[in-house]
Amino acid sequence: MLRAPGAEGAHHPWAKDSPMRPTRSKPKRRKRRRSRRYEAAVPGVRPRLRPAAGAWRVRLDALPSVLLLVALAWLAGQFFITDKFYVHEITVLGNRFVSAEEIFSASELAGLSIFWVDPARVETAVARLPGIKEARVRCRLPNQVIVEVVERRAQIVWQRGGARYWVDEAGVVLPARGELEGALLVEDATPGPLQVGSRLDPRVVESALELHRLLPELAVVRYSDRGLSFHHQGGYPIYLGVGDMAEKVAIMKALVRKLAAEGIQPEYIDLRFKEGPYFKAANR
Repeated sequence: MLRAPGAEGAHHPWAKDSPMRPTRSKPKRRKRRRSRRYEAAVPGVRPRLRPAAGAWRVRLDALPSVLLLVALAWLAGQFFITDKFYVHEITVLGNRFVSAEEIFSASELAGLSIFWVDPARVETAVARLPGIKEARVRCRLPNQVIVEVVERRAQIVWQRGGARYWVDEAGVVLPARGELEGALLVEDATPGPLQVGSRLDPRVVESALELHRLLPELAVVRYSDRGLSFHHQGGYPIYLGVGDMAEKVAIMKALVRKLAAEGIQPEYIDLRFKEGPYFKAANR
C-alpha cells in the first residue's frame, strides 16, 4: 500500500493544535457617541427656535377667542367711556308739589353710569324727601331713568312761631308750598319753630282732622297744652282736648242748645273730660 510521502504523522493545517488554524475574532461593539448640549456663552444672544407646525395650528384655533376678547373689551369701553351711557337727567312722574329738580338732587344720579344705578337705593333716597311718601325707579338703555313718586297729601296747615307748614294725615311736617285750599288751619301756641320732616303727635293730628269732618264750617283751631280748642260763633272758647271728638262734639251741641234755651251766656265750655263737661257763665 503506497502512501504519499510525509502523509503519516503529518498535521492537518486546521488541526486543533495547528498553528495555521485561523482564529475567530469577536465582533467589536460600536461605542455610542454621547450627545452633549452646548449653550451660547455670549451674553444677550439667545438661539432662535423654529416653532413646530403644530404650534401654528394651536394659535389659529385660538384666534376666534382672541377676537371675541378684543370685541368685548371694545364694547366695555363703549359702555364705560362713552358719555351716552351716563345719566344727566331723569324723568319724574306723579309729582305735583315736590319739584323734579329736588327729586333729581336727592337721587344722586347725576353723572352716574346707567350700569351702576341701584333702583332700590334711589327709591330709598327719594322717599326721604319730606314731601314724598314712596318712589319707584326704572332704568332703560342707554341712560334713561324714570322715577315715579307718590307725594304725601297735606291735610292741615299748621302755624307755629309765625311760620306755616303743611301736615299730612300721619303728622309728617312738610314745607308749605302756596295755599292749601279748604284745609283746616291749626294755630299752635307751642314756642319754637317746627322742623320739616319731623312728626307731630298723631293723636293730635287725627283729632284735628276728625273735628274738621264733624264741623266742616270750622276754619281755625287752636292748639296748646290744653289740647284743641276753637272760638264758638257765640263769642266764647270751647276746649275739646284730644281724642273722642265725635262724643265731645255731640255733648257740645246739646249743651250749647241748653244754655241758649236758658239764656245763659257762657264764658267758656270745657269738654276735655267728656265724663264731666263744665262751663262757666259770663258775669258770674
